[in-house]
Amino acid sequence: MPDQNDSSARRRTIGLLIRRAREVAGKTRKELAAYAGVSQAAIASIEEGKREPSLPQIEAFAYYLRMPVIALLDESASAVQNTWRATLDVDEIQTLRNHIIGVRLKQARQQKSETVKQVAQAAGLPPARLSAYELGERPIPITELELLMGCLGLTWSDLLDIGIGPLGEAQLYHQQHAQFDALPSDVRAFVADPQSLPYLRVAMRLRDLPAEQARAAGQALIDLSNQL
Repeated sequence: MPDQNDSSARRRTIGLLIRRAREVAGKTRKELAAYAGVSQAAIASIEEGKREPSLPQIEAFAYYLRMPVIALLDESASAVQNTWRATLDVDEIQTLRNHIIGVRLKQARQQKSETVKQVAQAAGLPPARLSAYELGERPIPITELELLMGCLGLTWSDLLDIGIGPLGEAQLYHQQHAQFDALPSDVRAFVADPQSLPYLRVAMRLRDLPAEQARAAGQALIDLSNQL
């Protein structure tokens, strides 16, 4: 049976991360509540660890606050803030994401050849509730989702559709910027220089070549540069 103390601590951690992200973004609880379509009291309860958000809710918060989703889930994640206008239909996106997450859970359960009852028992949940989650009929509190992920061997990468849809595109943007920031300073300077674009396109074409052809082309370029 899952430890209730662990779940309570996890709720408080996620609430704190959401509050910090909101404050960094310069948004009030009232503004976040208005965007998310919930009451200000609901946001306060989430930030205080008294109420659990679902993953689609957290994704919507991250989009509005211009933060990577992982920054609202993992204390060790770096929170990179970017700028775009939050124009998503929150209800529509969250409904869709609930269904997608439910399908992923069901697929993972079936791949393990386990029944709803078996997985529900392992996660300490009523089978009827797990069935509703798999059908996308109700949002999954984040700590319950993490319990199910542990039972089914899933990771965040299995559930976060990076690069797919408006939320995923925003997360991909964050990811790419974080990867750029991690490059050595001289490489960042080269990539950021507009005059480097032709060389970068050549590198992209070399990357897509079969290994032998790429090595041959690379050696030809080195030989040519030595002759200049």
